[in-house]
Amino acid sequence: MVKALIIIDMIKGNTLNIYNPKEIISNQVKLIEEFNKHKLPIIVVTGKSNSEKNPVMLKLWGDEFADEPEKKELIQEVTKSKYSIKIEKSEYSAFFQTELEQYCKNNNIDEIYFTGVYSGVCVYFSAVDAAYRRIQPYLVTDASTTEKQEWHERNCERFKTVIGPLITTQKLIDSLK
Repeated sequence: MVKALIIIDMIKGNTLNIYNPKEIISNQVKLIEEFNKHKLPIIVVTGKSNSEKNPVMLKLWGDEFADEPEKKELIQEVTKSKYSIKIEKSEYSAFFQTELEQYCKNNNIDEIYFTGVYSGVCVYFSAVDAAYRRIQPYLVTDASTTEKQEWHERNCERFKTVIGPLITTQKLIDSLK
């Protein structure tokens, strides 16, 4: 049984729109340190900068940060951390047309602990795709977020009901010891 940490879409522009960025980033840093201490995989996911734009997504979101490319960069706390692999995705799910599934198979990963933004979109859809691939997804509730606290709480309930268990940063760290 191999556990992996995944950090989704922690780019500069996204951290401007979430309700609790300092707490989320702090908890992600703690988890990165702990997973590194135990030599467990850490997967960082970000958007593909020069992928063909999906017309459906363009209607919903527009070309996010097109005029501000610096907002598409990973936050400093993630870039300066040691991680195992960086995955670039072009859609909500980190599994869709990426090497993530093969990476999980090659490393016998059967549990993924999801963190990042947005808990009801990219984090959620990536976790659903993990379950489809028979990898147990967990949502680290205090290391993932969205724009509003009440939305995140609703996303956590939906995750627990439909996909898998919820866990906090401290409980995850305790379980690794």
